[in-house]
Amino acid sequence: MTADGTTAMSADGPSAITADSTTAITAGSTTVMTAHGTTAITAGSTTAITAGGTTAMTADGTTAITADGTTAITADSTTAIIADSTTAMNAARTTSINTDRTTAINADKTKTITADSTAALAPTYPVSPAKEAGDVLAAGTTVTLIPATTTRPTTAPAPALGTQRGPATMSSTSAHSTTVHRNPVTELQPTSGITMPAALLYPFGTEEGDQECVQRTVDFNSPLFKPEIGFPFGNSLQDAVYFTDNGQIIFPPTDNYVPSNPNPPPQGFSGQEGLPMVAAFWDDADFSQGVGTTWYQEYSTLSSTRDALVHDVEAKIGKYMKIPYVAKWTLKVTWEKAPAYPSQRDDTRTSTYQAVLTTDGNHSFTLLLYQDGGMQWDYTKLAADNVLIGFSSSNGYAQNNELTQKPPAVKYRPDQHSSTSTDVRGLWIYRLDSRSRVNYRLWCLAWLHAEPAPAAWNAQLPPCPCSQPQAELDPRFRHSSGPADASVRMLRTASPSPAGAGVRCLYRDGSLLEGWQERAWSLPIHPTTDGELEAFDWCCQRVGKPLFCARFAEKRPRVGCEGYVPPTPAGAFGDPHITTMDGLTYTFNGLGDFALLLASDAQTSFVLHGRTARTGMAQATNFVAFAAQYISTTTTTVEWTLGSQGDIQVVLNHETIQFSYSQDMGAEVYYSPGVLLVNASSAMAVFDGAIAISISAASGMLSVVCSLPDQYRNSTKGLLGVWDHDPANDFQMPNGTSIPVNSSEEEIYSYGLTWAVGEHSLLAQPLDLPVMNFTPIFLSRLRQENESQYQLVASQCRGSKECIYDSLSTGDMALGLATQSFTADFQEKKTVLNAFPPIITGDPSLTAFRTERVRRQYRAMGVGARFAPHLSPELNISESGTLTWQPRGTAPLAINLEAVGSNNLTALLQLHFTLCSCRRIQECDYSNTVTVEGSSLQLAACRCEDGYSGPFCQDPPDPCVQGCFPGVRCDSLAGCGSCPAGLTGDGRHCSDIDECVQGMVCPGNTTCTNTVGSYACSCPAGKEGEGPGCGSACGSHSCPTGYCSNGGRCRLHPITCTPSCTCPPAFTDQRCLVAGGDFRPLPSTDLPRRSIQLWVRTLRNATAEEVNGTVSAILGSLEVKAFQSNTNITQMTDSDDFTFTVVSEFAYDSHSTVIQFLNEELQGAITSAFNRRRGQREAGTRLLFQHLHKDNVTDLVKLTVAELRQYFPCGLYGYKGYQLHYVGTVGFVCSSPCKMGYCQHGGLCQHLPEGPTCSCLPFSVLSPAGARCEQLAISFTAFLSILLVILALLCLSLAIVCLASHLGRQQRRQHQGARDTFWRPRPFSSLMMAGERAEPTRSHSMESHREVQLQPIDPLVQMRIQRPHIRPLSQPPQQP
Repeated sequence: MTADGTTAMSADGPSAITADSTTAITAGSTTVMTAHGTTAITAGSTTAITAGGTTAMTADGTTAITADGTTAITADSTTAIIADSTTAMNAARTTSINTDRTTAINADKTKTITADSTAALAPTYPVSPAKEAGDVLAAGTTVTLIPATTTRPTTAPAPALGTQRGPATMSSTSAHSTTVHRNPVTELQPTSGITMPAALLYPFGTEEGDQECVQRTVDFNSPLFKPEIGFPFGNSLQDAVYFTDNGQIIFPPTDNYVPSNPNPPPQGFSGQEGLPMVAAFWDDADFSQGVGTTWYQEYSTLSSTRDALVHDVEAKIGKYMKIPYVAKWTLKVTWEKAPAYPSQRDDTRTSTYQAVLTTDGNHSFTLLLYQDGGMQWDYTKLAADNVLIGFSSSNGYAQNNELTQKPPAVKYRPDQHSSTSTDVRGLWIYRLDSRSRVNYRLWCLAWLHAEPAPAAWNAQLPPCPCSQPQAELDPRFRHSSGPADASVRMLRTASPSPAGAGVRCLYRDGSLLEGWQERAWSLPIHPTTDGELEAFDWCCQRVGKPLFCARFAEKRPRVGCEGYVPPTPAGAFGDPHITTMDGLTYTFNGLGDFALLLASDAQTSFVLHGRTARTGMAQATNFVAFAAQYISTTTTTVEWTLGSQGDIQVVLNHETIQFSYSQDMGAEVYYSPGVLLVNASSAMAVFDGAIAISISAASGMLSVVCSLPDQYRNSTKGLLGVWDHDPANDFQMPNGTSIPVNSSEEEIYSYGLTWAVGEHSLLAQPLDLPVMNFTPIFLSRLRQENESQYQLVASQCRGSKECIYDSLSTGDMALGLATQSFTADFQEKKTVLNAFPPIITGDPSLTAFRTERVRRQYRAMGVGARFAPHLSPELNISESGTLTWQPRGTAPLAINLEAVGSNNLTALLQLHFTLCSCRRIQECDYSNTVTVEGSSLQLAACRCEDGYSGPFCQDPPDPCVQGCFPGVRCDSLAGCGSCPAGLTGDGRHCSDIDECVQGMVCPGNTTCTNTVGSYACSCPAGKEGEGPGCGSACGSHSCPTGYCSNGGRCRLHPITCTPSCTCPPAFTDQRCLVAGGDFRPLPSTDLPRRSIQLWVRTLRNATAEEVNGTVSAILGSLEVKAFQSNTNITQMTDSDDFTFTVVSEFAYDSHSTVIQFLNEELQGAITSAFNRRRGQREAGTRLLFQHLHKDNVTDLVKLTVAELRQYFPCGLYGYKGYQLHYVGTVGFVCSSPCKMGYCQHGGLCQHLPEGPTCSCLPFSVLSPAGARCEQLAISFTAFLSILLVILALLCLSLAIVCLASHLGRQQRRQHQGARDTFWRPRPFSSLMMAGERAEPTRSHSMESHREVQLQPIDPLVQMRIQRPHIRPLSQPPQQP
């Protein structure tokens, strides 16, 4: 191929193809095409076609017609159609289609394609299903010349990241033909010479560090992957992910629910699926026969370390998605040679593809890559051809690949197609997150990764004070604004440790709640955010997973009050009254500069000097200045001087400082490395967070309080004494000697003078006057001078010697009382500092299984310590510390154990409750918990057994979870039903039955052709016959007139010639007469269209036609294809002519997806489509629009479901009675009353033109009747039978009564005769006839029995009968 007057020759007959006024001549069944005023000459059954007003010459009865309009060319059953510079030709059952100024010609095994002034010749050939899914080449595509008879393997070049396992090898020519059973649409198959390159899979396999995952079963899943930062998908953050053998990547809601459905939904993703998932190539795969495998590798790149693969993924996302991207977690999954179900051991029709999931914690993407030539499934033999590519977040965010709705020949060959956003074949990139979000897991993990181990910085950090009063009086701690919870008070160390670290302590209601070490001590006046509190908030508050807080505690250890030693204060106040470190109080009225404290250890030293002056005209002194010097790695000197206005002047290193107000502390502060100065009610300096000096001014005097850490014990001297908890040696002089503590005032005064510093004073300002012989007045002398005055003052001072002395020496009672107040306050603070709350012992963590009762005993150590009782339905705490917990649900629980001491100080123990609600205790995973709404309750995860699932393993095994084959129903107990007719399998996996192989031989010499779900018997063309076999046609037979009603199509069986009907879906019989099935109604002609108005602004001047074309292209690209046309385009004249209003119309139909989309999602979809296409050339134009806001899309016509009902009538061929229903997942459906129980009592319902009719069927003894079998009657036969039974029962009853009566009479007669005999008198001699005798008396057992014997009476004999006398048995017989 040449350009600009250059000739190119090819084999198999001379071929020359040129461009730009160049002649091309071919011979030998070759097609020549030229463009741009070029002559084409062909011979030998060859067609030549040119465009653009060019001459075309053909031979052998072939006609060539060209025009700039539309041209049709036919020759030898070859058709060519040309329209708007687009040519399509079809010959020899091969179709070529090309649009967008591209010419495609296919005739007699020769394929020619030209596009954009480029000519190409390539051989065509019969193709197999593996090769027949080609691209429809787009504009700008160039095809090179390929010899027609050469077959050679084409190997993809080596991938950029290394050698790929199993390089894609494909043949450029397929020499055999394949029988097509499903009539796939045949498309152009791009050859290996296409300039659009194919995407290469990332290297995979063992040598790349991948893990293999395969089970030789029909279905299997990978292990769970749990990215620590989570995976943003839709508007949720997913915790876990796994992949299946069927090309799915699934994000389960729990670790226990990991189904794998091999059957994708035929309609694609709706966004409301049960599980979030990415479908890389979702269809039923089968690895059970030993063919194929899967590989995976996980890349965690939270650190700066980057893998080459991750770099390439980032580059692709940046290039194609136009988003700067740095991956933090990536998963690569490779399905290598995945076979379709059912697989064979020698299966070669496999597919190889990859999916890459990646996220930076905020955004997430998936890259789907398909091996060039490696997607080889034979889709003609699949039981269902519903392969799905795309994703669904299950909460409304989903996208189906544009190939999903294409024919199987296209969608099963994604390696041969490209996305609109990429420039390579076989690569699709999707963004999976639907909104920007703050990922606190990512922030926490990044912070944890950057933090060093605590051992590198947490030396010399103090514990927390045990109570809030202690903390507030401990000058080593300061107030901080702390968390938002107003009930929590936070204090931090006032100065950083030598390593720059600190401690924060949190208190609630005066009790220590928790404490944490802080690596970065926060400067009180720093204006930026608090990094330590932020990190705690991310890891322990926002994430909601206790594991993150536990990892935070590894970097920031918790702090309690164990080992806390309150500071020991010493001070000087009033007419100097000094309290030593050991608590000894004395008065020293020296005049001048004195050493109050000298302290040192191996690394540091501290000196405190004080200056006194006369108190007015009195023979007493008071402090007017102090100076402190701290020496560590540097030397820091601070001076405090009493100002003329009674204020305190502070000088740091001999320089005046300017305090700044701290919002954090609520006071004026100044910080210099090594010292924090605070100017509030007192002026305080804290040196290295250890030594604190507090200076206050009152009544023209300065007072000082000094606190030292325990490290200086036994290492101090000066007027504040020797700190060793022994006041006896506090009066130690510089030479090491001491005076007794009970020394006189004079002796103590002399002792104090030994600590005068003179010219070595730290105070920069020298004394105003040199110290002369000054002798103060002592208390003993004041008492001697005026005993009554002493007693009066003593009563007012309540015995305080400091108050008495100051009052008497200065004559100012107010000064004495101020001294008394200061002394009492000082002692009270010492008491508070040394008061401790109780100590609670016991395990704070409690674990329960379901409603199990947990009992725990705690102890509180301290004087009078007792627990605060608590009573609730779930939790009881007694005063003795017995805790009983019986969970009753998963409601938040926040309870702290509280103990109160006799000093009313409380201690808190934070309790942690972990509840397992799993089905069985063996399923509890206490190492994996989640916090319930920020409370103290945590829920343990469950590891389900025996097929159970659900958050608590509460769901029994459900065979329907795994899904069934399309059209197969599922029973929750029995599982999937049988596969559809013509298919075999377990109902979940179904495959085609090859009836031709199984012996379904067609009669005669007909040919058996297997089809999916069936088979067909056919005769060669022209051989159709009437009887069995081929040869005698059914030509004399035809379908009877009117055999099929209501639009049914009649056909004759090719063998038996019997007619049969193919009916519309509403009909249920074989002749299309009886309706009853559901069907979708067609909209009426007056259905209004959904219309909107757009305000769009172009980036350049444009015509209404350009705007119409571009807007139509954008609206036509929406996922739901409902756009019809733009009806009104108006250019706004009051602007700069770049703004247009466009009225666009969309068509409603009966589908719910269309109705929901048009009514609820249309505006968002339009703005997304416009803004996604910014910067792209639309529909062959260069017209671009500004960003489109939702406010620029206005509804004009929108019909609700209720309003739409009137436009979807259920009239079907005049059949009455159908009812319209709207089903949310389906849409409008016309249903027959027959399907909704129209016929009662088991009547058989048939839907005829006049409406549903019922055939009533008798049952039992009842016979239904009525139009709907609603009336029940008893049949005559049943009535006679019942009557006869009743009569028989009556006769039987009468017979029984008669028999019983007869037997009764006999029994009564016998009884009557026995009674008469019984009353016969014993022998009456005077009345007895001769020969008569008395019957003997018989005795049976213990009972006397008389046998009655009656004799006949002669009526001629006269008798006198006397009433017999009956005696009781107990009465003895009378003697005659």
